[in-house]
Amino acid sequence: MPETSQYIGQVVTNLDRPKPQVLIKVIFLEVTYNNSSDIGIEGGFSKQIDNGTTGNGANVFGLSGLNSIATNLSLNALGQPVQSLAPPGAGLYQILSQDYQVTLRAIAQAGKTEVLSRPSILTRNNQPATITVGQSVPLVTAVTFNALSGTPINSISYQSVGIILKVTPFITSDNMVEMIVSPQISQLSGQSVPVSPGVNAPVIDLRSADTVVVTPNEQTVIIGGLMQNQKTQTDTKIPFLGDIPGLGNLFKRKAKSNIKTELLIFLTPHIVYEPTQLAGLTASERSAATLAPKAFSEQELNRFIDGLPVKDLSKDPSYSPPKKNRK
Repeated sequence: MPETSQYIGQVVTNLDRPKPQVLIKVIFLEVTYNNSSDIGIEGGFSKQIDNGTTGNGANVFGLSGLNSIATNLSLNALGQPVQSLAPPGAGLYQILSQDYQVTLRAIAQAGKTEVLSRPSILTRNNQPATITVGQSVPLVTAVTFNALSGTPINSISYQSVGIILKVTPFITSDNMVEMIVSPQISQLSGQSVPVSPGVNAPVIDLRSADTVVVTPNEQTVIIGGLMQNQKTQTDTKIPFLGDIPGLGNLFKRKAKSNIKTELLIFLTPHIVYEPTQLAGLTASERSAATLAPKAFSEQELNRFIDGLPVKDLSKDPSYSPPKKNRK
């Protein structure tokens, strides 16, 4: 039967097609809002050492097309930043267009920002994928004692600490991507709690979310609102002078800081219908991940080099001047 053979051939052709995949580009961005007050007098002074250089921290994130957020970044003679700025103003949307660099720039102007990670993951349609960037930390889960010697025996399990992202994409018929997303950010807090005599377990700060998002192909969706607040107060004083009743307040310094951080997660899905599309996506990702070639202008670099100490080679016994070629 010709019709049956044609139908079977069409079915085989449809089944032989590669299943679509989804390349998900992720940016974990942490914004720090610093509301600090510094009251008092500190017994000290600052001095410019060697030749200080002022420059622009262009492309701080290493993202293509992202303008600088530091407009007066002070660099010491070693090229190390000694001042950080937090320009005001910001704005963002839940779903962004394909070119979302403008929004990243607006968020960068909201305060001190840090890109925690920029992973990309490729997975098949309807298949879960996981990204883990961090370390395994040993935790004491139970303590038993030897019946004869009384020596404690610790039962240890390992827990992943860092950035963990679980995502499952679903491609709809109208070129939309539905994603089940479970991001998790954890870190050691620096504190510990006693679990048994002489044994402490570290405290882990955890921020996570479970959500379902829908976005058009190659457009970005933001998951935000994961806030963390930290309040600190530091008291310093000049020895002896700060202990004088009444007058000692002139030689004391109280610094209060209220630091609030917000975790923003950018998700950009790219539907890959054919494996040949991966070459173009790889090339674009490579070009976007290029780090900033210049941290400051060529003129400022020349001034920095001119200010470096010059060694007199004529006084070095191991130095021999180069020989001139005779024609």
